[in-house]
Amino acid sequence: MRVALIPMRVETGNFEANWREFEKRFREVLKHGPDFLVFPEYCLTGFEEWDFSGAGLYNEIVEKVSALARKVGVYVVFGLLEPYRDCVYNSALLIGRNGEVLLKHRKFQEPMKFCTGNTVRTAGTEFGKVAVIICGDLYNKRIAKWVKRKRPDYLFVPMEYSPDYGELNNEDVGAMAERAKLLGVRTFIVNSYPPGGAWVFDRNGGLLASAAGDDVLIFDAVEV
Repeated sequence: MRVALIPMRVETGNFEANWREFEKRFREVLKHGPDFLVFPEYCLTGFEEWDFSGAGLYNEIVEKVSALARKVGVYVVFGLLEPYRDCVYNSALLIGRNGEVLLKHRKFQEPMKFCTGNTVRTAGTEFGKVAVIICGDLYNKRIAKWVKRKRPDYLFVPMEYSPDYGELNNEDVGAMAERAKLLGVRTFIVNSYPPGGAWVFDRNGGLLASAAGDDVLIFDAVEV
């Protein structure tokens, strides 16, 4: 199982530029033969409080990403804004090799102007069970209970750690490691750029690999 974590540059409110970047980075990593390509939280629209206009692109985004996944036969994990009745979810999808939506996660840890999710789901793959959560969900107690109950083999975490907070430091990475240990699952995290970054932790919270800035992290997971 080869995973490509892609900390792509995201321009808030500029879908056209983000799609060009997404497609470019997608095609660049194919030379590594990945099974999973993992992109950050709402990577094709960005998000600025409280502009939910990017949610109107939900169907177009799903169709475009599904077409890419189907064309080359890979799994894709990415975040996007999802419209729902009179509100919006901060969601993330797992797209399958045939372009189908295998899994949708709706973020728990959000301010009141968002709809919020209430469960964690898993999807079966040839490599084992996969779950997806989003950014601050990693530190949510309810999420921890769900992850432990569902017992996925792999956990993917699209993230958007704002550059307003500066570069992620050792304390931040240590906090991620503690959560991976608590959840007891191999955890893959990718952040949007700037500041970027990508990390892989084992089920005991050990840091297995990392990349800085917008460098792609290619990781071979050899055990379930």
